[in-house]
Amino acid sequence: MLVILLNCVTLGMFHPCEDINCDSERCKILQDFDHFIFAFFAIEMVIKMLALGIFGKKCYLGDTWNRLDFFIVVAG
Repeated sequence: MLVILLNCVTLGMFHPCEDINCDSERCKILQDFDHFIFAFFAIEMVIKMLALGIFGKKCYLGDTWNRLDFFIVVAG
């Protein structure tokens, strides 16, 4: 939950129209946080896949919420 809150805060602080090339220190820090958050959720997804299995009724992709999570991580 803390990582989701951190993601919301960093998204709220990002100003894409003001710093198109991401030259400012603020933009670089926010970009680093974005990379950390993506890695966190990707690792979480892989751990769940290893623990539950990938395909099947009671496996990772058998649950609708996990399919949504998978789509969001892959789209990221």
